[in-house]
Amino acid sequence: MKYLKKINKGFALSIIVLLILIVYLFAVEVGRNSDKPEIEKACKEYIATLDKYASMPENIQKLYGANDISNKENINDNVSKTIDNKMKELENELKSKMIDNELAIKMQKDILNSYVKNSNDVFEAVVTAFNRDITKIKKFAFDDDQVTVTLDAKVSQDIKYLEYTETEAKELSKKSDFNPQGDTITLKKVDGTWKVVYANLTYQDYNDSQSMVYYN
Repeated sequence: MKYLKKINKGFALSIIVLLILIVYLFAVEVGRNSDKPEIEKACKEYIATLDKYASMPENIQKLYGANDISNKENINDNVSKTIDNKMKELENELKSKMIDNELAIKMQKDILNSYVKNSNDVFEAVVTAFNRDITKIKKFAFDDDQVTVTLDAKVSQDIKYLEYTETEAKELSKKSDFNPQGDTITLKKVDGTWKVVYANLTYQDYNDSQSMVYYN
């Protein structure tokens, strides 16, 4: 009988522990679900901040033709310095959107800096407007106080470019859209607020064989 009582006590304790675990997991899941709207909002605000800096700065969107080739080095130096200064503004804005980590902020700033410099050439074409809209949140992958959001989006760009003929260079414009899938943003909850840790976002259409030549 004593043996059976021990078994019954052990079984009862196991049931209690299991119930506590179920209640805990349920509470965690409810908390995570209630956090999802705030997480999505944080992602959209972060993307909107990047969008402001993903196009060529307005004061250097001018295109230069063949008559300016002799001054190309000075023009490009000015463009590069202007972009660098604009990215310093971005870096300051990211401090309110991201975790308090200088390396993480610098990494995200450098990614966008590289994109802007590599996708614009004032002697060929410049991106004058950039917009990324989230079309679908595919997954929230939680890990303690962090979450990785997987998303699909639509990226739209306004592009100004030069088209050369035998007699002149015409300045034209076009729109370019593509739909990156499976991009991710990782966030961490800091003092009750979701902050971005790292974002892996697509900035060019890799399905386009001339993805680096935006005006074609």
